[in-house]
Amino acid sequence: MRESGAVGFIGLGAMGYGMARNLVEKGHDVLAYDLKSQPLQRLVQHGGRQAESVAEIGRSCQQVMVMVVDGAQVESVVCASGGLLETMQGGVILIHSTIALSELRRIAAAVETSNVTIIDCPVSGGVAGADEGTLTMLCGGDTDAFDAQRPLFDAVAANVTHLGPLGAGMVGKLANNLILGVGRLAIAEAFAMAQKAGLSPENLYQAMITCTADSKQLRVLEGVIVRGEYPSRTFLGLKDLSAAVDSGATVGQAMPITGLARELYRLIDDKSGGLQGSDEVMRFLLEN
Repeated sequence: MRESGAVGFIGLGAMGYGMARNLVEKGHDVLAYDLKSQPLQRLVQHGGRQAESVAEIGRSCQQVMVMVVDGAQVESVVCASGGLLETMQGGVILIHSTIALSELRRIAAAVETSNVTIIDCPVSGGVAGADEGTLTMLCGGDTDAFDAQRPLFDAVAANVTHLGPLGAGMVGKLANNLILGVGRLAIAEAFAMAQKAGLSPENLYQAMITCTADSKQLRVLEGVIVRGEYPSRTFLGLKDLSAAVDSGATVGQAMPITGLARELYRLIDDKSGGLQGSDEVMRFLLEN
C-alpha cells in the first residue's frame, strides 16, 4: 500500500537510484527526474513514476529529495527558472548532495521568503549502502521539520542523526570526507614508500591491520593496496576537499592540511588526465 502524497526525487545517479528504489519498495509514491532516461526507465519498472521536468516535480510534490552531483546542480534544481523554488507552493526540499556550506547558505537565503523549508541531509555509505538502504544520514535544519521527514529518512538509511541547525549535516559530512581524502593520500604514500624499499604490500598490509594504524579506511582499501584493484567509487575527493576548504573559510577556520591535500588532488588530476574517483589518487602514487 502506498503512502499518501508523491515524493519527488531528483538525481538517479550511482547512489540516487538505490535511494529512490528503496523509497518505492517501502511503499512511497515516487515521482523522479533525471537527465538520463535509462535510470528513470529502470525505476518505472520497479514501480516509480517518471517526471518530464524539475518543474513537474515542483508542481506535484511537497517533499522533494535532491541527490545531484555538486552545488551548481543543486542551485540549478532549486533556484533556476522552472526550478523547485518557482514551482513549489510549499513543502520541504531535502538536499542529500555533498556541497559547500556557502552554497547551502546561498540556496537557503533564496528560499527564505517562500513557504519552502530546506533540510541538509547528505549521506555516507556508498553505492552498496544506497542499494541496501543502510546509509548513514547526517542532517541539519529545523527539528520539527526533521522529525516530520523520518519516514523518508528511514526508508533509505539505517543511521540517521540530527546534528543541529541548517548546515550542520553538511559540515558533518564534509568532516567525514576530508578525513577520507587526506587519509587516502597518507595510505598511498606509506605503501608507495614501502614498495620502493622492497617490502611486500600484502605482508605490510597484514601487519598494519594489527598495528595502531589499523582503520576502517585501511581495510576498505585492501584491494587497492594488495591486488591493484581500483573500483569506481562515489567519493569524489577533489570536489569534496574543495567544498571542505570553502566551508572552513565560511566559518573562519583555517584548513591547511585539507588545503594541501586538495592541491595534491588537483595536481594528480591534471597529471592523470582527470580523476574518475578518489582511488585514482592512490593509483597515481602507487604506480609511479
